[in-house]
Amino acid sequence: MPVPQPQMHDELSYLLAADTFSQGRLTNPAHSLSIFFDTFHVIQHPTYASMYPPAQGAVLAFGNLLGHPWIGVLLSTAAMCVAISWMLQSWVSAPWALLGGTLVLFRVGIFSYWINSYWGGSVAAMGAALVIGAWPRLLKNLRKRDAGILGCGVGILAISRPLEGFIFCIPVALSILWYARLSPRPKTSAIKGPAIVLASTLICILGFIAYNNWRVTGSPRVFPYSIEQRSYLTSPVFVWQGNKPQLTYSNAQFDDFYNRWLPTMYRPGRPGFQKITKDKFREFWRFFLGPALSIPLLLIPWVIRSRNERALLAQFTLSWIGLIAVAWFHPHYAAPLMTTTMILVILGLRKLRNWQFRGRPVGVRIVWLIVLFSILIGPVHFLISRSPSLSELCSFAPEGMPPRYIFGLAITILAIFLLRLRSGHSPQLSGRAPIGKSAFAEFLLLILAITQVCIAERTLHPGHFVFNDPWVWSARVAIQQRFKSIPGQHLLLVKYAPDHNVHDELVYNAADIDRAKLVWAREIPGQDLDPLLSYYQNRKVWVVEPDEKPFRLYPYSPGRP
Repeated sequence: MPVPQPQMHDELSYLLAADTFSQGRLTNPAHSLSIFFDTFHVIQHPTYASMYPPAQGAVLAFGNLLGHPWIGVLLSTAAMCVAISWMLQSWVSAPWALLGGTLVLFRVGIFSYWINSYWGGSVAAMGAALVIGAWPRLLKNLRKRDAGILGCGVGILAISRPLEGFIFCIPVALSILWYARLSPRPKTSAIKGPAIVLASTLICILGFIAYNNWRVTGSPRVFPYSIEQRSYLTSPVFVWQGNKPQLTYSNAQFDDFYNRWLPTMYRPGRPGFQKITKDKFREFWRFFLGPALSIPLLLIPWVIRSRNERALLAQFTLSWIGLIAVAWFHPHYAAPLMTTTMILVILGLRKLRNWQFRGRPVGVRIVWLIVLFSILIGPVHFLISRSPSLSELCSFAPEGMPPRYIFGLAITILAIFLLRLRSGHSPQLSGRAPIGKSAFAEFLLLILAITQVCIAERTLHPGHFVFNDPWVWSARVAIQQRFKSIPGQHLLLVKYAPDHNVHDELVYNAADIDRAKLVWAREIPGQDLDPLLSYYQNRKVWVVEPDEKPFRLYPYSPGRP
């Protein structure tokens, strides 16, 4: 799989933050010609910066220092899997914790947009894992180290997903306060050390957030997102809000996006609330669980026993209420909640493994099937997507599987049954079945059977596993590749067609616009270009028409329409 190319508005905004941080700044001075550079999810005044919290941009900036921003995505995703495994060790034994980290790796860490793009949720999930992993350790051991880790996790959430992270931390804070209130007097002195560490960490976090806001927006209490919301948004942020009056924008693309497209995504009122809530549950289920990992969640009533586990369920419920309250949803909005979900899944798998039917360990087999399916479904999506011949072979009508698939699966299951029947009559050595060619063949057949099931699942329900294909290149990326071999500095005037797709935006610039090799500017009908052309008189000027098939790129001529 290649290094992904940025395409979405959010990705390019995060990359602007990464470029800014790489140059040792939190923001950039506002440009005098910002009307031509104005674009989605980027504020132009009082400073020029991304509207998003700084965590993802900082990770991408770290990748920049190592050679490419995607290296930051790769390392943050790896850190997320490590943090989740560490988190699970405070709730279950080490082998189960390793299994949980492996499931996250195969479902989210390789094939999803969290790693195959630049706007994923790995950073927020890592912060949540530190919080929920240090939480029971702190209550049990009262160590300063655990308090520091908990504070760092809260800090990562605060600068990555502030709203969702705040809601996520409420049950944790209440649990710690309740524990401190009920602690006997001899333990009071032991609480002081961790409390000081935690309080100091939180004060540093709040100080950084206030300082970042002050540098970007001019006020410690005003977040960059508030500038975007106040200046551009006409749609509600929360479900109880209504639409605002339509605004007048300087260009037609903003008018299409904010006045036309966004209002269609959520319509205030009961029908709109029901629809978007249903969509959120479906999207969450598709991305984090799917059919296989939903099975252990059915055992939650038999899993929740201790006070900490009940607090875990309360946290899950409260976080979901927070997600429902926001009008918009992407799976990375629920990144903190993924950690709680994974704990519940592993607790359910552990409970399921102990299930026996007539003295036979049926639960062990079911857990094997769930794990193998969850690990193989990603590679199946990948191979079918990248191989045209395999895609044609594995495709069939959504109404049902053709006879050849049913026959092949039946033959595989019959072979497994015969091998199992044969091994059931083999001699036992020290109470354990001998591991040999028969057992190895049985395991290979089991993988073959699960692969066949994955192919059927992928074809009948392709949305049950959200695979992100990083091979798609946009016109913007293609133009950037072309200009790598052209010396000098250039000004690109982007001329959109009236029916332009507002999600294919080209006008995104570097942090230091005037020193960049390419400057992207928006052609605005009725807006005089002379100030822009005079300002960049030493650059060669080009016109880009991205909506032509293929896109057009030609030198600008003042006398040409």
